[in-house]
Amino acid sequence: MLNFLRQTSPVRLAIFLLFALTAYRLWFITQMELVPDEGYYWLWSKHLAWSYRDKGPAVAWTIALGTKIFGNTVFGIRFFAVALSTATGALLFLLARRLYDDRVALWTLLLAAVIPLVAVGSILMTIDSLSVFFWAWAALIFWKAIHRDKLMDWFWLGLAIGAGFLAKFTNGVQLICIAFFLLWSKEHRPLLFSRKMFVLCASLSLSSLPILWWNMQTGWVHAMALHTRSGVDKSFKIHPMELLQFIGGQFGVISPLIALGMVIAASGLLWKKHTDERVRFLLSQFLPLYGLFAFFSLNKAGQANWAAPALVTGIIFTVVYWRELVARKPAWRFGIGAAFGVALLMTIVMHNTNPLMIVARHVTDALHRRPIPDPLRRAQGWQNFAAHVQAAREKTQANLLVADNYAQASMMAFYLPDQPTTYLHPEPYGTTQFTLWPGYSVHPDTRALYVTTSRDPLPPTSVTEQFGKVELVEDFWSQYHGRPMTEFHIFLCTRK
Repeated sequence: MLNFLRQTSPVRLAIFLLFALTAYRLWFITQMELVPDEGYYWLWSKHLAWSYRDKGPAVAWTIALGTKIFGNTVFGIRFFAVALSTATGALLFLLARRLYDDRVALWTLLLAAVIPLVAVGSILMTIDSLSVFFWAWAALIFWKAIHRDKLMDWFWLGLAIGAGFLAKFTNGVQLICIAFFLLWSKEHRPLLFSRKMFVLCASLSLSSLPILWWNMQTGWVHAMALHTRSGVDKSFKIHPMELLQFIGGQFGVISPLIALGMVIAASGLLWKKHTDERVRFLLSQFLPLYGLFAFFSLNKAGQANWAAPALVTGIIFTVVYWRELVARKPAWRFGIGAAFGVALLMTIVMHNTNPLMIVARHVTDALHRRPIPDPLRRAQGWQNFAAHVQAAREKTQANLLVADNYAQASMMAFYLPDQPTTYLHPEPYGTTQFTLWPGYSVHPDTRALYVTTSRDPLPPTSVTEQFGKVELVEDFWSQYHGRPMTEFHIFLCTRK
């Protein structure tokens, strides 16, 4: 078997691996309920616009296309997540092959397949699927652009970065990564102030026009949203534990041994091979992004997935470093095998946590401790949740659905049989995307269900002032395979 694999072309093996992963993922995406962010973006796709409250329009446009083809179903929402993951895998292979050789490219693809963050991002239709794809595409174009004298390469590079920016604002940092490389690489430094860079910036600006136009129409909502999400809306303070939380999150989503191997690889290559153009290229697409988020994490730790685009080149240079090390010291193969094994196990568990939760429940019951939280909890129990809400609708003859959070509002809209229009309780303009859409009106015959997960579940003043009577209809825990997931409270709000 090993001889067969060695004799088989890496390109053929890569095609087979991509085909197998794609087929499996297309099946698996129908086996897991939506996560709230996917439901929220699906709602956006029902209100097509040039942009949205804290994200660009690309995710909504993509979901709109998927549901146009396959209907308002889980498969329709997630189809392009799988398609984009396959395309990203192909881009990774092509980039690694162009930089090094077929074997490095194949190992790059294998490593990407077992990293938990990459695997989960391949089945969930979030902004990361688009962001990582366009980052990888732009990286490949950039490498081609600096090795041939074609102005159109720089035009396409700007469009690729701009398209990524329409999905996730993080992709704008790739322009800084490019500038960092050009400054670092003496032979390419003249490009920094050339007409090619002007063309790049012009095409990037052109592709970003939808966001600019939308902000002009809405009062620069993005500026307010990003200021809040950055964690420095009041003041910037140094909190070392926040930085440690960010680092711990990276080790969790990448897997501990691979993350450690990536840190060692970056340090080793930076120390010993910084004169290699390929190494400078790979590190320049990695270090600025991680450096930026590490800086902000001194004040407040960001989400573990925010730096995901940096993995495009991070995976490649990790393969390059450890492959060369194993060639000199074969004993390291055992460590690499352990790293692959741990990451693969984590990825398998992330696809099916039921066995883990069964064991955890027995252990915690025996020790009389609180249950271990399920890492897939955000994608579990929503169909059962919708069944409870539907029963309450029929029982109370409610004609309006209001929630205290985008998660409940989005999941009611998707999982209820008639996929009704749902609302959030009144909030200041720009607080959520719901505040940019028409709100609900209250009439004498309005019977509203208010759904909340709050520990103090009474509806807020903004709701109670609209209605004369508020009564609790049901307290319940949503269930998934017999396990309680989340506690909800449903209130009936009427004018009399």
